[in-house]
Amino acid sequence: MRNVVFFLLVFSISRSFGGDFVVTNTNDGGSGSLRFALQMSAATAGPHTITFNIPTSDVNYDAATGVWVIVPQSTLPMIMQANVTVDGASQALNQGETNPHGPEIVLDGQGRVDYALRVFNASSVIVKCLNIRRFTKGVQLYNAPDCIISGNYIGTNETGSDTLGNDIGIEIGSGSDRTLIGGSIEADRNLISGNRHIGVRLLDVQHCTVSGNFVGIDRTGTYALPNYDGVSLEGAVKYNTIGGLTAGERNVISGNIDYGLPIFGAGAEGNSVIGNYLGTNASGTYAIGNTYGVLFDDGTFNNRVGGESDAERNLISGNSGYGVFFYNNGTNHNLIKNNLIGTDVTGIQAIPNTVGIVIDGISYQNTIDSNVIAGNLEMGIGIDITGSDSNVIVRNRIGVALNGSALPNGMDGIRISQGPVGTVIGGSPAEANIIANNGGNGVFLMSDNCRETFISCNSFYDNGGLAIDLFPYGVTPNDAGDADDGPNGGLNFPVLTSVTYDAMSGAHQVEGTLEVAQPADAVVQLYLAAVDVSGFGEGRIFLASITPDAAGHWSTSVTGQPVDGYFTALTIDAERNTSEFSRARNISGLASVIVEAPAIPLLSVYPNPTSGYLVVQGADIHRAALFNCLGERLREYLVGGTTCSQVQIDLSDLPAGMYVLQVLSQGVVVTKKVVKW
Repeated sequence: MRNVVFFLLVFSISRSFGGDFVVTNTNDGGSGSLRFALQMSAATAGPHTITFNIPTSDVNYDAATGVWVIVPQSTLPMIMQANVTVDGASQALNQGETNPHGPEIVLDGQGRVDYALRVFNASSVIVKCLNIRRFTKGVQLYNAPDCIISGNYIGTNETGSDTLGNDIGIEIGSGSDRTLIGGSIEADRNLISGNRHIGVRLLDVQHCTVSGNFVGIDRTGTYALPNYDGVSLEGAVKYNTIGGLTAGERNVISGNIDYGLPIFGAGAEGNSVIGNYLGTNASGTYAIGNTYGVLFDDGTFNNRVGGESDAERNLISGNSGYGVFFYNNGTNHNLIKNNLIGTDVTGIQAIPNTVGIVIDGISYQNTIDSNVIAGNLEMGIGIDITGSDSNVIVRNRIGVALNGSALPNGMDGIRISQGPVGTVIGGSPAEANIIANNGGNGVFLMSDNCRETFISCNSFYDNGGLAIDLFPYGVTPNDAGDADDGPNGGLNFPVLTSVTYDAMSGAHQVEGTLEVAQPADAVVQLYLAAVDVSGFGEGRIFLASITPDAAGHWSTSVTGQPVDGYFTALTIDAERNTSEFSRARNISGLASVIVEAPAIPLLSVYPNPTSGYLVVQGADIHRAALFNCLGERLREYLVGGTTCSQVQIDLSDLPAGMYVLQVLSQGVVVTKKVVKW
C-alpha cells in the first residue's frame, strides 16, 4: 500500500510540474524538500529540473547571511536519471539576490554525512550555484558522462571568505567522460577551496575539462583558502584539459598545502594544462603559493603544460617548493612549453618558486622548451638521480626575463647531479637556450657519474660562476692526454693558439689545439665570449663548429666579429660529453697576436645564500654596495682613503630574494649575485 501511494504521488507530481520539481523548504524530507525532489527525479525519466523557491519565512533562512541552509541527516538520494538539473541559481531569481557574494542555497553536512550530491549511471546532469560544505564528498560522479558542475562554492562558507571543507570537493570517477567543471564566464566559476584532501579529483576519465575555477583561494582571488591538493588527475586519466585559451577559462590553482596540480600514474596520458595561474593571486602579481605547482608522478606519459601559443602559456610562480616537479617510476615524454616559471604575469618581475623545475626519481625523455625560467630562489632547473636520463632543454630563457632583461635565478641556471646521463641542453642555433645572470654557474655538473651531457650552441653571459662547471667547483685544468675522470669524463677544453685578423676581408683566422683521446672524433665549438670573473669565457654567441685533425689541430675563419671582443671555445666528444669553456682570448686588430683576458680580482663572498650577514674578502677593497633586482641601492660601505681586505654586510632586515653586490677592488668593479633566505 505504501509503494502504491508513493507511485501515485510521483505520477501526480510529474503531471503537475511537467518534470520540474520545486524545493519550497529546507526540511530534510517530505513534500517540498530537496530530498523529496531528488527522490521524484530518480523515480521518473527526465529531463527534470530541480529549482528552489524557499520563502524568507523558512525556519532555516539566515537573514544575516541571506542564505537558506539545508542540513541532511543522511546521504541524499542519488541522481540516476539522465538530463537532471539542480539549479541553485533559481532561488535568487525567485526570492531576490539575498547573498551577493555567493549562492543562496547551502547544503551543509556538518561533518556527519558522506555525500551531498551523487550522480550514478546518468548522463547530462547539471549541478549549479550551490554552496556545498562539510561532507565527505561534495559532488561525486560515476559512470556519468557529459555532466556540468558550475557556479558552486565547494568547501567554503557562503561568501567564499573562509573554509568549511569537505574531504573531497568534487570527484569525477570512471565513465564520467566529457564532464565540464566550470566554464568560460565568471558565472560558471566554481570556488573549490578549503577541502581537507582534494579540491577536484579526476579518476580514470577522458576528455573532461576543468576551466575557469578558483582552487585553493578565496572568491576574490587575493588570499589562500587551501585544499590539501588542488586538482588531482589519477589513474587512467587521458586527454583531459585543465584551463583553456581565454582569460575566462583560466583556473587559478594557488594556496594549496601540497600540490596545486598533481598528475599520477602510468595511465595518465595526453592531458593538457593550458592558460592557468599556479601559485599566484588571480591577477598574477604576487605569490599565493602551493608547495609544488605541477607534479608529474608514477610514470605519467605524454602530457603537456603550455603550448605553442601565448594563450596556452601557464604562469607557474610563487610556489614554496618547485614550480614543476617530474618524479618517480619512469615518468616520461612530458612537455613543458612556453610557460612563465618564477615571474609575474608580465614575465619581467620575479615571483619566485624555490626551484623552477626539478626532474628526479628516474624521470626520462621529458622536454623543457621555450619557457622563461627566471627569478627563482635557487636553481632554474635541477636534474637528479641515476636514471633521470635523456631529458631535453631547448629554447628557454634561464635567468632572463621575457623582455630580455636580467632576472636571475639565485643559484645555478641548470644543476645536474647524482648520475643523469644524456641530458641535452641546446643543440642547433635554433634550439639554443639563453642562460644568463644566474647567481651561480650557468650549467653545473655536480657528480662524477653525470655523463654525456650535450651542451651546444647556447648563449651564456653574466652568470655568477662559470658558464659550464664540471665538478669540482671552478675551472678544471686540462690534464695530459685527457686521462682524468669526473662529470662528462672531465673532458679537456680546447686551447686557442693563434688569432689572425685580415682587415681587408674582416675575417679572423682562429687556430688551436685539442688534447683528447680521439681528437678527430670530437668537435670544437667557437664562440664570441662574454668574459667572466675567472677569465675563462662564457660563450655568448655561437660562431662555428670545427673538427680537429688526428693530432688535435683545428682552425676556422669567422667574419663580422668586433676587433675588441673575445673568443672562447668548448669541446664535444663522440659521446656528446661537453667540456668547460676555454680561457677567453682577445680579438686583436694586429696580426698573429693573442692577448689574455684582463685580470679580475678574486673575491670571496660567503655565506651565499645567507640568512643574515654576508662577508666579502679580497685585496684592496675600496667600496662595496648592495642593490635589489630593480637596481635600487640598499647598502653602501665606503673605505675612506685606505683599503681593507674584508667587509661585512648586514642583510638580516631585508626580505628573502636575489640581490646584486658590487665591489670596487684593485681598481676593478666586480659584480656578484647574492641570495637572502
